Amino acid sequence: MTDPIQQQLINARKNQILDAAAIVFAEKGFHPTTIRDIARQAGIADGTIYNYFENKFDLLIGILSRLTELEQLPDELLQGLRGDVQEFFVVTFDHRMGRLKEGAEMLQAILPQVLIHPELRERFYRQYVERIATMLESYVAAQVERGQLRPVEPKLVVRLVQATIVGLLLLHIMGDETLERNWEQMPRFLADALFAGLRPRDGE
Repeated sequence: MTDPIQQQLINARKNQILDAAAIVFAEKGFHPTTIRDIARQAGIADGTIYNYFENKFDLLIGILSRLTELEQLPDELLQGLRGDVQEFFVVTFDHRMGRLKEGAEMLQAILPQVLIHPELRERFYRQYVERIATMLESYVAAQVERGQLRPVEPKLVVRLVQATIVGLLLLHIMGDETLERNWEQMPRFLADALFAGLRPRDGE
Protein backbone atom coordinates (compact mmCIF):
# COMPACT_ATOMS: atom_id res chain seq x y z
CA MET A 1 0.00 0.00 0.00
CA THR A 2 1.37 3.40 -1.04
CA ASP A 3 2.31 5.74 1.78
CA PRO A 4 -0.11 8.75 1.79
CA ILE A 5 2.72 11.29 1.80
CA GLN A 6 4.47 9.49 -1.05
CA GLN A 7 1.19 9.43 -3.00
CA GLN A 8 0.81 13.18 -2.51
CA LEU A 9 4.30 13.69 -3.92
CA ILE A 10 3.49 11.46 -6.89
CA ASN A 11 0.28 13.35 -7.57
CA ALA A 12 2.07 16.69 -7.27
CA ARG A 13 4.70 15.59 -9.80
CA LYS A 14 2.02 14.31 -12.19
CA ASN A 15 0.14 17.60 -11.96
CA GLN A 16 3.36 19.52 -12.59
CA ILE A 17 3.96 17.49 -15.75
CA LEU A 18 0.35 17.77 -16.94
CA ASP A 19 0.35 21.54 -16.39
CA ALA A 20 3.46 21.80 -18.54
CA ALA A 21 2.07 19.46 -21.21
CA ALA A 22 -1.18 21.44 -21.48
CA ILE A 23 0.76 24.69 -21.96
CA VAL A 24 3.13 23.29 -24.59
CA PHE A 25 0.45 21.33 -26.48
CA ALA A 26 -1.70 24.48 -26.64
CA GLU A 27 1.23 26.60 -27.86
CA LYS A 28 2.95 24.23 -30.29
CA GLY A 29 0.34 21.59 -31.11
CA PHE A 30 0.41 17.93 -30.18
CA HIS A 31 2.61 16.48 -32.94
CA PRO A 32 5.40 19.11 -32.98
CA THR A 33 5.74 18.92 -29.19
CA THR A 34 8.46 16.65 -27.83
CA ILE A 35 8.88 15.13 -24.40
CA ARG A 36 11.94 17.36 -24.07
CA ASP A 37 9.77 20.46 -24.65
CA ILE A 38 7.42 19.36 -21.88
CA ALA A 39 10.29 18.52 -19.53
CA ARG A 40 11.86 21.92 -20.13
CA GLN A 41 8.52 23.65 -19.41
CA ALA A 42 8.14 21.60 -16.22
CA GLY A 43 11.75 22.22 -15.14
CA ILE A 44 12.60 18.51 -14.88
CA ALA A 45 14.77 15.97 -16.68
CA ASP A 46 13.34 14.30 -19.80
CA GLY A 47 13.46 10.84 -18.26
CA THR A 48 11.42 11.92 -15.24
CA ILE A 49 8.28 12.14 -17.38
CA TYR A 50 8.55 8.46 -18.32
CA ASN A 51 8.36 7.56 -14.64
CA TYR A 52 4.75 8.78 -14.69
CA PHE A 53 3.53 8.65 -18.30
CA GLU A 54 4.35 6.23 -21.11
CA ASN A 55 4.14 8.69 -24.01
CA LYS A 56 2.52 11.88 -25.30
CA PHE A 57 -0.84 10.20 -25.86
CA ASP A 58 -0.79 9.05 -22.25
CA LEU A 59 -0.26 12.69 -21.30
CA LEU A 60 -3.35 13.66 -23.30
CA ILE A 61 -5.37 11.06 -21.41
CA GLY A 62 -4.03 12.57 -18.19
CA ILE A 63 -5.11 16.05 -19.29
CA LEU A 64 -8.57 14.69 -20.10
CA SER A 65 -8.81 13.17 -16.63
CA ARG A 66 -7.84 16.50 -15.09
CA LEU A 67 -10.49 18.26 -17.15
CA THR A 68 -13.09 15.77 -15.94
CA GLU A 69 -12.07 16.45 -12.33
CA LEU A 70 -12.98 20.12 -12.87
CA GLU A 71 -16.55 19.00 -13.55
CA GLN A 72 -17.46 17.94 -10.01
CA LEU A 73 -20.93 19.32 -9.34
CA PRO A 74 -21.06 21.93 -6.55
CA ASP A 75 -23.59 21.71 -3.72
CA GLU A 76 -25.48 24.79 -4.94
CA LEU A 77 -26.04 23.13 -8.33
CA LEU A 78 -27.37 19.94 -6.76
CA GLN A 79 -29.59 21.96 -4.43
CA GLY A 80 -30.84 23.93 -7.43
CA LEU A 81 -32.44 20.77 -8.80
CA ARG A 82 -35.23 21.40 -6.32
CA GLY A 83 -35.45 25.18 -6.79
CA ASP A 84 -36.56 27.68 -9.43
CA VAL A 85 -35.91 26.30 -12.90
CA GLN A 86 -34.48 29.50 -14.37
CA GLU A 87 -32.18 30.07 -11.40
CA PHE A 88 -31.02 26.47 -11.74
CA PHE A 89 -29.88 27.22 -15.28
CA VAL A 90 -28.12 30.42 -14.15
CA VAL A 91 -26.12 28.39 -11.60
CA THR A 92 -25.52 25.64 -14.18
CA PHE A 93 -24.19 28.09 -16.77
CA ASP A 94 -22.06 29.85 -14.15
CA HIS A 95 -20.56 26.54 -13.05
CA ARG A 96 -19.94 25.23 -16.56
CA MET A 97 -18.47 28.46 -17.92
CA GLY A 98 -16.30 28.94 -14.86
CA ARG A 99 -14.89 25.42 -15.09
CA LEU A 100 -14.33 25.72 -18.82
CA LYS A 101 -12.47 28.99 -18.39
CA GLU A 102 -10.30 27.43 -15.68
CA GLY A 103 -9.56 24.53 -18.01
CA ALA A 104 -9.03 26.64 -21.15
CA GLU A 105 -5.39 25.62 -21.61
CA MET A 106 -6.29 21.97 -21.14
CA LEU A 107 -9.12 22.25 -23.66
CA GLN A 108 -6.84 23.97 -26.17
CA ALA A 109 -4.43 21.07 -25.80
CA ILE A 110 -6.97 18.30 -26.07
CA LEU A 111 -9.69 19.44 -28.50
CA PRO A 112 -7.65 19.14 -31.74
CA GLN A 113 -6.70 15.58 -30.79
CA VAL A 114 -10.28 14.71 -29.83
CA LEU A 115 -11.25 15.35 -33.44
CA ILE A 116 -8.73 12.88 -34.90
CA HIS A 117 -8.27 10.16 -32.26
CA PRO A 118 -11.32 7.84 -31.95
CA GLU A 119 -10.25 6.51 -28.53
CA LEU A 120 -9.72 9.96 -27.08
CA ARG A 121 -12.93 11.23 -28.67
CA GLU A 122 -14.95 8.41 -27.11
CA ARG A 123 -13.45 8.97 -23.67
CA PHE A 124 -13.89 12.74 -23.91
CA TYR A 125 -17.55 12.35 -24.87
CA ARG A 126 -18.33 9.74 -22.22
CA GLN A 127 -16.45 11.35 -19.33
CA TYR A 128 -16.80 15.04 -20.08
CA VAL A 129 -19.89 15.59 -22.25
CA GLU A 130 -22.34 12.77 -21.68
CA ARG A 131 -22.21 12.72 -17.88
CA ILE A 132 -23.40 16.32 -17.50
CA ALA A 133 -25.79 16.01 -20.44
CA THR A 134 -27.60 13.05 -18.86
CA MET A 135 -28.18 14.96 -15.63
CA LEU A 136 -29.47 18.04 -17.47
CA GLU A 137 -31.73 15.98 -19.74
CA SER A 138 -33.40 14.40 -16.72
CA TYR A 139 -33.90 17.81 -15.16
CA VAL A 140 -35.40 19.36 -18.32
CA ALA A 141 -37.72 16.37 -18.78
CA ALA A 142 -38.95 16.70 -15.18
CA GLN A 143 -39.62 20.42 -15.63
CA VAL A 144 -41.55 19.78 -18.85
CA GLU A 145 -43.61 17.17 -16.99
CA ARG A 146 -44.34 19.69 -14.23
CA GLY A 147 -45.43 22.33 -16.75
CA GLN A 148 -42.52 24.64 -15.88
CA LEU A 149 -41.20 24.41 -19.44
CA ARG A 150 -42.82 24.07 -22.85
CA PRO A 151 -43.18 20.50 -24.22
CA VAL A 152 -39.73 20.43 -25.80
CA GLU A 153 -37.30 17.59 -26.48
CA PRO A 154 -34.85 17.58 -23.49
CA LYS A 155 -31.96 16.11 -25.49
CA LEU A 156 -32.17 18.92 -28.05
CA VAL A 157 -32.37 21.60 -25.36
CA VAL A 158 -29.25 20.23 -23.67
CA ARG A 159 -27.34 20.01 -26.99
CA LEU A 160 -28.25 23.64 -27.70
CA VAL A 161 -26.98 24.67 -24.27
CA GLN A 162 -23.76 22.69 -24.63
CA ALA A 163 -23.09 23.97 -28.14
CA THR A 164 -23.63 27.55 -27.02
CA ILE A 165 -21.22 27.22 -24.10
CA VAL A 166 -18.56 25.53 -26.26
CA GLY A 167 -18.96 28.25 -28.90
CA LEU A 168 -18.52 30.95 -26.26
CA LEU A 169 -15.41 29.20 -24.97
CA LEU A 170 -13.92 29.11 -28.48
CA LEU A 171 -14.57 32.83 -28.86
CA HIS A 172 -12.90 33.40 -25.49
CA ILE A 173 -9.86 31.33 -26.55
CA MET A 174 -9.62 33.43 -29.72
CA GLY A 175 -9.49 36.57 -27.60
CA ASP A 176 -12.94 38.08 -28.11
CA GLU A 177 -12.77 41.28 -26.04
CA THR A 178 -16.53 41.75 -25.65
CA LEU A 179 -16.92 38.27 -24.27
CA GLU A 180 -13.93 38.68 -21.96
CA ARG A 181 -15.36 41.91 -20.52
CA ASN A 182 -18.80 40.39 -19.99
CA TRP A 183 -17.93 36.78 -19.11
CA GLU A 184 -19.37 36.98 -15.59
CA GLN A 185 -22.66 38.37 -16.92
CA MET A 186 -23.09 35.64 -19.54
CA PRO A 187 -24.73 32.97 -17.30
CA ARG A 188 -27.63 35.30 -16.44
CA PHE A 189 -27.88 36.54 -20.04
CA LEU A 190 -27.91 32.98 -21.41
CA ALA A 191 -30.58 31.84 -18.96
CA ASP A 192 -32.77 34.86 -19.77
CA ALA A 193 -32.40 34.28 -23.53
CA LEU A 194 -33.08 30.56 -23.22
CA PHE A 195 -36.15 30.96 -21.06
CA ALA A 196 -37.66 33.56 -23.36
CA GLY A 197 -38.24 30.59 -25.65
CA LEU A 198 -38.80 27.79 -23.12
CA ARG A 199 -41.40 29.26 -20.79
CA PRO A 200 -44.91 27.93 -21.50
CA ARG A 201 -46.93 30.04 -23.91
CA ASP A 202 -50.62 30.87 -23.57
CA GLY A 203 -52.65 27.76 -24.31
CA GLU A 204 -49.73 25.34 -23.81
